[in-house]
Amino acid sequence: MSDNIRIVPSTEGDLPSIKPLLSELMDVMANTEGIDVEQSFKNCCILIKDPDHHMLVAKDKDVIVGFISFTMRKTIVHLRPSGLVDELIVSKSYRGRGIGKQLISAAMNTCRELGCSEVEVSTEKSNTRAREFYQKCGFEEDAVLLEMDLDERLG
Repeated sequence: MSDNIRIVPSTEGDLPSIKPLLSELMDVMANTEGIDVEQSFKNCCILIKDPDHHMLVAKDKDVIVGFISFTMRKTIVHLRPSGLVDELIVSKSYRGRGIGKQLISAAMNTCRELGCSEVEVSTEKSNTRAREFYQKCGFEEDAVLLEMDLDERLG
């Protein structure tokens, strides 16, 4: 584990440093059809202002080396909100140092502080490395997520 790493809430000033990490995120995704770094960056710029969306960054001194993005949502069956981790990426040169676990831990703490009853994470079925990582962090494969690409259905 790296002692120099600080996990802090992301600010608008962090966004330019997050952009290269979005490229690294795309590199590990099996299916990036319809996804591009520029649009993802624009989404970050919008979501950072959304009070239900949270982004935390991992900083080595002042260099951003990772981030986690998660949302809070209310459901019909839960008395309290649920958290959903959408994206997590650590720069290639910093992987294997426990930074991903630090980001997960910080996100879990934020979710607890916000009164969440649970936290879910989503990753591609083919991303066995991520699935193993999340299991090591305490997540269990408990449900099935089904997707339908609406853009393809519109045609």
